[in-house]
Amino acid sequence: MTAAVRLRFAEVAAAVVVISSFLPWTVEGDRTMRGVQIGEGQLIVLTAVATIVMIRLGSRLAWFAAGFSAAVLWRQWFEDEVGLQSLGPLLGALAASVAVGLLVWNLLADIRGNAHR
Repeated sequence: MTAAVRLRFAEVAAAVVVISSFLPWTVEGDRTMRGVQIGEGQLIVLTAVATIVMIRLGSRLAWFAAGFSAAVLWRQWFEDEVGLQSLGPLLGALAASVAVGLLVWNLLADIRGNAHR
């Protein structure tokens, strides 16, 4: 897989993280809350957009932003029994984890490529 393909897939995964914030995340009382309606979800949207921008700008630290999203989303999903039933945090956590994997792979491939020059 080429670097350009890895970066495009990572961008798509970050976009899926944004989309996951519009899915149900938690239940408060008798109301189902979506990710964009709670603080963590809003933070994740901003971080995922920042990840996409960082990838576009060529920043090697994009994996860090994606990793932050993944950590927050996994914590949200495992937080309580309601989280384990929510599709939004699970989908977002999986997509963010894929983005982290692709971005770290790209980072290591870039470092290895520079070492052989």
